Amino acid sequence: MKRNMSLVAGVCGIGVLIAVFVWQHTSRIQPKSERVLRIAIAPYQDLAMLVNAESTGEYKRRGIKLQLLTMGWEEILPAVASAGPTVDVGFGSYVEYLTKYSKLNVGSGDPVIYFQPLYVYKGGGFIALRKDIKPFSASDLCSAEQIARLRRFRIGAQKESLYDMMIYSVAARGGLRSTDLQVFDTPMNDGLLALQAGSLDISAAGLTQVTEVEKRGGRIVISMEDAGFADVTGFICRKSTLETRRADLEALVEMWFASVDYVMSDLRKNSAKSLAYLRANAATQYSFDEYKRALSQELLPRSTEDLRREVLAKGAKYDFIRIGNEINAYLVANKVVAKPTELPRPLLGAR
Repeated sequence: MKRNMSLVAGVCGIGVLIAVFVWQHTSRIQPKSERVLRIAIAPYQDLAMLVNAESTGEYKRRGIKLQLLTMGWEEILPAVASAGPTVDVGFGSYVEYLTKYSKLNVGSGDPVIYFQPLYVYKGGGFIALRKDIKPFSASDLCSAEQIARLRRFRIGAQKESLYDMMIYSVAARGGLRSTDLQVFDTPMNDGLLALQAGSLDISAAGLTQVTEVEKRGGRIVISMEDAGFADVTGFICRKSTLETRRADLEALVEMWFASVDYVMSDLRKNSAKSLAYLRANAATQYSFDEYKRALSQELLPRSTEDLRREVLAKGAKYDFIRIGNEINAYLVANKVVAKPTELPRPLLGAR
């Protein structure tokens, strides 16, 4: 009887050893479950950098997979704000965030937050057709005497737009109030027509309008780059997502910069995936040269160190805090908000 019990025990022991061996072997050959972040993305040339994250090896290295959900830019903020499990993270505009924060998050225990600046759109400004309007240099835009020239001009800028904020900011540096300027609420697409008709002297312009005015012998007379005023695109999410997935969001930020560095290191070769994504999803069908030119209108830091130096450092050309304070000043002065919105604290790269 004892022999039989010993035999049974021996067989059971061998079975346990076999089971342990099989478990150890299969655990080694089976991939670890990936963590997934759902990212709301619009089909724009800059945001399309993120489609290259897998090509950089970051998925494998960080154990995170990005599920990119394409939608219109205007749909991203509502998708992130939704209480449902739509998306974890989206892209957002600094200007839009500061403008809408109080109304968007009123009464919410889980507000939408802008947690990481990424890059700067710097390609716009104000254009003119008149030959007698001298362009403002960077030094002119620091001189009260030169800024005072703005009082002479009829200026077109859509109310509460980035460009309206920009001209307000420039004027304030020269000690001018908004009431000292002749600013007319003008949609950007109408501005060039108004310049041609002679009803405006200078008007807000993006890349399309700058290109068109140059064809007609005009030029940009106040550039965002010289003014040091621009919008900063970044990542947004709900507060609860930041609290519960902070490490994953830090990894996402690093994946973004790795993607930008990968594409910009050899633009012609490494932009293939971005261009394929844009061809499949965007209204604008970019040639390589058009894509290259569009990217040239942006400051795209390639690392958190670049971001710190070019955007987050005190006194940087596109000083994140200074621009935020200037946006808040405009919003309060124009009664868009009752009080300044607290400025975001970047997850990575802060001063």
